[in-house]
Amino acid sequence: MIEVDQVEMNYPLPKKYVDFVLHPFRTEYFKALYPTNMKIHEGDRIAFLGANGTGKTTLLKLIGGLLYPSSGNILINGFNTVKQNLKARKCVGFVLNEERSFYWRLTGIENLRFFGTLDNWCGAALENKISELIKLVGLEDAGDKLFAVYSSGMKQKLAIARGLLSDPDILILDEPTRTLDPISTEDITNIISQRIHDSKKRTLLIATHNLNEAQSLCNKICIMKRGQVLVYSSLDSLLKEYTTIEHMYRTLISD
Repeated sequence: MIEVDQVEMNYPLPKKYVDFVLHPFRTEYFKALYPTNMKIHEGDRIAFLGANGTGKTTLLKLIGGLLYPSSGNILINGFNTVKQNLKARKCVGFVLNEERSFYWRLTGIENLRFFGTLDNWCGAALENKISELIKLVGLEDAGDKLFAVYSSGMKQKLAIARGLLSDPDILILDEPTRTLDPISTEDITNIISQRIHDSKKRTLLIATHNLNEAQSLCNKICIMKRGQVLVYSSLDSLLKEYTTIEHMYRTLISD
């Protein structure tokens, strides 16, 4: 269970030199997220839709405990993301579309071994976990290859494996198929839906611009605009009202 209660996020704006002189104690803020309330149940698969800069990533980072809210509270399986941050973060895994977070001169297995050690895995337990994850994401033939020679699809598979190292109940995926070709996109989509969710009923929070991906992977939709949640509802109920996901998205965003 994830409970988001009246959560807001404000970022301080950089000061100009004249502001330091005239108003040294004044700080201006940019409101990235307006008061937000949300309940996410175990096993939900939620697509977060909206243009860049609408607050999707901010909200997901707040849920994952990477950021502290300016006000409000977030509970992850009963743990407060501020007061019990470490316990809350252990429930959440991240899959970020960021190649630079890996070590290019290490193999896929060596990368997982390094990050697994940071997650307090060691010895036979770590090696067994790595073998399990390499098989799960379909990298059996590439685990001993350098990350530098991985294709975009292979890099994304390794990112998924890394996000699952702590065996989290909740997995946050930030545009998991953004740079992939159609075949790799289908492969990653199948891994997420069939191997990651169906096998363990993990809760999936997916930020995406791909409406087809949202429809195929998710059972709920959250559409955001200018730091506000426009709609948060089941996909089935939205499709009954708008017929297609494209019609729904265009209508709500243009309002």
